[in-house]
This record gives sequence, structure tokens and C-alpha cells, in this order.
Amino acid sequence: MSLEIKVQNSCKYLSVSAQRQDNAVTTATIQVSNLDSGGIYSTAMNYLGGGAGSSIAAGSIIIPIANLDSSNGVFKVCQIEGGIEVNCKPIIIKCDIDCCLTKLTNELVECDCDCPRCATSLAKAQKVFLLLQSAISTTEIAGEGVGTTGYYVDVLSKYKKAREICDNSCGCDC
Repeated sequence: MSLEIKVQNSCKYLSVSAQRQDNAVTTATIQVSNLDSGGIYSTAMNYLGGGAGSSIAAGSIIIPIANLDSSNGVFKVCQIEGGIEVNCKPIIIKCDIDCCLTKLTNELVECDCDCPRCATSLAKAQKVFLLLQSAISTTEIAGEGVGTTGYYVDVLSKYKKAREICDNSCGCDC
């Protein structure tokens, strides 16, 4: 468990757990940056366990998503010890996209099988789902320690495109 991040309780909380990287520190700063708006939220986290010199110390915190500058989007979560980023991972808070997919699925359930509206709803749902799944896969790759700026840009562009399609603002008659 180096750095674990989870969205919990229907997008109300962000759970962050981290293991101490520097044996000399007892606290870390957890910084959550919105990759779209640039907004930053920071909070302290205490490490528990393992005495001085022991590397087995960890901490966890729960961050209300209402404290962030947006309740949905792509975020970069960093563990900072002594002013140095020791671990960062992307996370997608995607309840807006999940609601969109639910709405599209409900439209499909209500459609007759050969209705042209069904084809449009199905195509839109497929695009949104594929974009979201690709973004989630990219966050997992970036979370394995190879995360460069390119991965964060890729995740953000896929999330934004899925959101555009859901908002009917993509301009491509989705």
C-alpha cells in the first residue's frame, strides 16, 4: 500500500491511505489537484505505527468531496513528505458520467427494439462507456509508478469527451 485512493459513499468522500516513504517523518500532506480547473485542496495526514526508523507506518484520511473545487472530474492526488512529492496518482470522480450512463440505459430499456431512437441512445452510451473505461485503465497504468504528464492529459481528455457527449455539447450529433 504505497498510495491508495478510492471514491466512497456515492461520491461523497475520497478515501486516501498512504505508507510513509521517509522514515524520519510522522506526517504528510495530501494534495488533491483538479486537472481541469487547477484548483488545489491540501490537508495533513498523520502516520501511525512503526517507531522512528521503522518504515512500517501508514496513515489514512477521508476527504469530503464537497471540500474540492468540483464534485466530478479528474484529480491528481499526491503524498507530500517534507515538501517533496513522494507519490502521486490520478483518480476519476465520475458520478456525473455514471448518472449519464444510467439515464441512457433507462432509455434503452424503455425503447422498442427496432426504434431509431434506440440506435442513437445505444451509440451514445457505447461512446461514453468506452471513453470512461479507457480513462479508468489509463489511471491504473499511471498509478503503477510510470505516471507521467502524458497519462494525466490522456485521462483528462477522455473524461472531458465523455462528459461532452453526455451534455449533448460535443457538436457531433451524438
